[in-house]
Amino acid sequence: MASLGLGSAGSAYFSNLTQYKPIFVLITGILLYKGYSIIEKKNASKGTKIFFWISAAISILALYYPTILSLINAS
Repeated sequence: MASLGLGSAGSAYFSNLTQYKPIFVLITGILLYKGYSIIEKKNASKGTKIFFWISAAISILALYYPTILSLINAS
């Protein structure tokens, strides 16, 4: 995080946001569902669908990054 210029102040700020994680998960799920439904209704191109699924995978990885990191460090 120091390379991003956040340092300890940014770390302290983001640690305060952990209490809102369930809300962020819910919002992410709703937005992914809405995006998927729009793509399917409008019969979007293959490139749009690929971009959506890559975005969805990145979103899911970002949501579960702390859990994945703890599993990696535990072994």
